[in-house]
Amino acid sequence: MNTEIVSSPNYWNDKYITNNTGWDIKSSNPVFIDLLTENKFIKPCNLLITGSGKGYDAIAAAKKNYKVTAVDFSEKATEIAKKMAEENSVKVNFLQKDIFNLSSEYKNYFDAVYDYTIYCAINPGRRKEYANVISEVIKPGGKLIALLFPVDGQPGGPPFNIDILEFYKLFSKYFQMEFSTFNINSIKSRKGKEVLQIYKKK
Repeated sequence: MNTEIVSSPNYWNDKYITNNTGWDIKSSNPVFIDLLTENKFIKPCNLLITGSGKGYDAIAAAKKNYKVTAVDFSEKATEIAKKMAEENSVKVNFLQKDIFNLSSEYKNYFDAVYDYTIYCAINPGRRKEYANVISEVIKPGGKLIALLFPVDGQPGGPPFNIDILEFYKLFSKYFQMEFSTFNINSIKSRKGKEVLQIYKKK
């Protein structure tokens, strides 16, 4: 497909309007729930969730006393997420915004950023730019929680395949890797196709 099309909010909005959201597991990711529960790498803090979709992960973090900002390109997804947060009686700052325009407003603002299924959804030609944006919104010493999917070499996209070494090279300019493992509580259809990595901003 034309990789430029994913840079249009209309592309993603239409997916949510027509319920053509094959990536939606209809719940918070179990790997992220484990992170919130164990408090091993992150504890309640000022957290950004990128590509937040219907808000499952944002709501889960808010329930654990994180101060959550969640950003998504799609107006429809953001509308659904806001309603779901209200139904769950939690406060989340949902932003319908282009992630690439975030750094000017939130420079060195967040203690941690959680990325799942956005790095693989953006135009692969903009990945270097994305790494720079993420580095700018995280405070020095802050954490990047990157759950990378898919990493199994699948063709096409979105989701566009992620080369783990390429990701490391792009982000190690700004971050120090602290942890990386395939041994995670992935949903059945994604086992072996995703890896959890934790980075600390230099």
